[in-house]
Amino acid sequence: MNHVLVLEGSPRKGNTSAVTDWVLAGMGKGNKVTRVKLCELDIHPCQACLACTKTKGAPGCAQGDDMTELYDKMIDADLVLWTSPIYCWSVTARVKSALERCFALLTGEGLLKGSKWALVLTAGGDAFAGIEYLGQHVAAPCPDGAKLAASAALRSSARGFGKELAKALRAK
Repeated sequence: MNHVLVLEGSPRKGNTSAVTDWVLAGMGKGNKVTRVKLCELDIHPCQACLACTKTKGAPGCAQGDDMTELYDKMIDADLVLWTSPIYCWSVTARVKSALERCFALLTGEGLLKGSKWALVLTAGGDAFAGIEYLGQHVAAPCPDGAKLAASAALRSSARGFGKELAKALRAK
C-alpha cells in the first residue's frame, strides 16, 4: 500500500478539493491517503538562517512551528501531492511558505531520496480582472543549459503553445 500525503493549499473545500478527489479516485483503491489543510497549520516563511544546513540526518529547521511535524509526514510519504488554487497568478501563500521551508529537507543526507511529488492546480481563468485566459505551458521536467537547448520535445511543445497563443490573438 502506498502512502499519499495531500498538502491542500486552499482554505476552503471548493474546486481544488474536487479535482484532487478525482485525481485520488484515478489512482485507484489501496492507497493510504492523509490530507493536510495547510491553512490550519502555523507555518512561518523561511528565514534564510541556514540552520538547516548544519543538520544532515534530519530537516534541522530552527523554527518551531507546525512545519516540523509536516517534515516527518513528507519524508514518510510515497507521494506528496501539493494542491492549490491559483490566486493572482500564484499558488496560495500557505503553499508558498511550506514549499520554501522544504529547503530544510534538501540539505539533509538523502531525506527525500526516492520521494515522488506531484502538483494539482486549479485556476478560475477569466474571472481575474476581466482578462481572457489563453492557457498555460509547463516545461517539466526542465533540464539546465545545454540539455534544455538540445531537447526537441520541450522546444516543440513550447513552440506549439506559441502557435496556440498567436492563433488566439488573431481570433480577436
